[in-house]
Amino acid sequence: MKRLLSLTSLLTVLMTVLLFSATALGQQARVETQLDRTELVRGETVTLTVRVHGQQGGVQIDLEPLRDSFEVVSTRSASHLRSVNNRIESWTDYRLVLFPRNLGEQEIPPIAVAGEQTPSYTITVTEPTGTGPGNGQDVFMETVLSKDSIYVQEQLLYTIRLYYTIAGIRNPNFTEVAPEGAVVQTLGPPHQYERLIDGTRYGVYEINYVIFPQRSGELEIPDIVFRGELTDGSSNFVFRNPNMRPITAFADGYTVEVKERPAGFPENTWLPAQNIQITENWSRDITTMQPGDSVRRTITVVASGLDGAALPPLSQNEIEGMNVYPEPADIERTVIDGNVVGTRVESYELVATEAGSVVIPEINLPWWDTDEDEQREAVIPSSFIRIAPVGGVTEEAVEAGQEGSDLTLASLDSLQDELISEVQTPAWILNLMALVIVVVLGMMWWLWRRQQQRNEQTEVPVIHKTEAYASDIEDGQEKQAFTELSSRLKNADAQQIRLQLIAWGRQYFMDAGLYNLDDLAARLNSADIRDAFTQLQASLYSGNSGKDAYTSEQRQQLQDLLTRYRDQHAQQRRAERQAAPYALPPLYRN
Repeated sequence: MKRLLSLTSLLTVLMTVLLFSATALGQQARVETQLDRTELVRGETVTLTVRVHGQQGGVQIDLEPLRDSFEVVSTRSASHLRSVNNRIESWTDYRLVLFPRNLGEQEIPPIAVAGEQTPSYTITVTEPTGTGPGNGQDVFMETVLSKDSIYVQEQLLYTIRLYYTIAGIRNPNFTEVAPEGAVVQTLGPPHQYERLIDGTRYGVYEINYVIFPQRSGELEIPDIVFRGELTDGSSNFVFRNPNMRPITAFADGYTVEVKERPAGFPENTWLPAQNIQITENWSRDITTMQPGDSVRRTITVVASGLDGAALPPLSQNEIEGMNVYPEPADIERTVIDGNVVGTRVESYELVATEAGSVVIPEINLPWWDTDEDEQREAVIPSSFIRIAPVGGVTEEAVEAGQEGSDLTLASLDSLQDELISEVQTPAWILNLMALVIVVVLGMMWWLWRRQQQRNEQTEVPVIHKTEAYASDIEDGQEKQAFTELSSRLKNADAQQIRLQLIAWGRQYFMDAGLYNLDDLAARLNSADIRDAFTQLQASLYSGNSGKDAYTSEQRQQLQDLLTRYRDQHAQQRRAERQAAPYALPPLYRN
């Protein structure tokens, strides 16, 4: 009996399907349309439903006529089937979500569907009304601009805030902020918080931008359109909420006046900022230096409202009486209190070459105060360094507490003047003082000449407390030292390359007693690398202390040789480690 009932049910289903198929084939597609509303507020969407009877899919809808006045936000379809009085009916609904581009009366033109033309509709788009910020809306947007008139390349802060009172928003999407003729950057990730407005608690989704216009004139910031989906709070990551619906919000754009830089500002640079400060730092006391001594000078520029990449170089490659070895600048950009803060740090290694007074030139950086709308200057005053002769002392040391104790040059000069002014001074005292002066000067000349001879016998001028010798020997520092060496091979002079070679060699061989290139060449045990070191040292005596003394071909050759050496020895060490576990122990102990 049960088998008979099952067979009967199966035949009924088959007959229904066959009846539906015959009916569907015999039906001609019939198109109906429905608009959910004709009055809407700017920022809202309208839904056009197109129902096609008698077909279950494969219908082509021409959407091009809609795109002139509307943006097609989404398209969805759903097929339906029902039986009424033993008659099968089928249809497919196509839901078109449209976003009007303009205010006022807008026409939804006819579109071609399944060989038919849909009727046209007229809708009216108006401005929101109401007294509150959101005008009673569940979702609305606001945009905030820091200024409506700025200078070219000045910082312009732009903020977008989305307010919502519903449980949640999924898939938030904003139109791109990309005004023509400007550089746009986001200031960190979006912020999410809550705000109470007129007794209503809103969730806030905030995005912050900084805009740097690159040309004068009018800067057009486009309208912002938000699109997303509303949920009632019952959805989760597994099951999609059937009550979710698309939603949009709209915010007006801006027109910003971009002014040219003032006519009287220097032409070599243009720095519009809220504030610029410049400072310097010395690694040692510069009043106690002698020929051959080195000192590190660090100059830091901090600009509020300006990207670090916009800060110009402060190069001082030539200082009379000193060799200057600049290092690559460190450039950063941070965000402090909603403002861009740019930083540029430049470091130099200064090596004294001769005794005497050395003038460190003034650094003057003009900039434009955008808050006060006037020109200002960031200045590091000029300074003097007195390089004492080898074995001598500086005048500063005399003033610090050595007057009247030793027969220094300063004390002898003052004493001689006093003796000359005294007519009653006995002659034998004057003769004695003259003899002492001659002896002291002779000793100083002898010491200076001896130091010169020592320097001529060494491969390069003596440099004390350089990075090559001061760096600590630590595990894991070799890779960093080689990376720095590769960087200096690209853009540094021969002296800097030599120092970094020694610094890398100390880390590679873990040997704090490695002090020169000859020792390093012996440890590397490579004839090609030794020849490359010889070329490097020859460039130090070429009379040209710049980058051209050591050619790009020589730099690349040395880079390739050292890279190949490290790779070969690394492979060798890996092979030894891999083979070690498989070494069999002896069968018998002794």
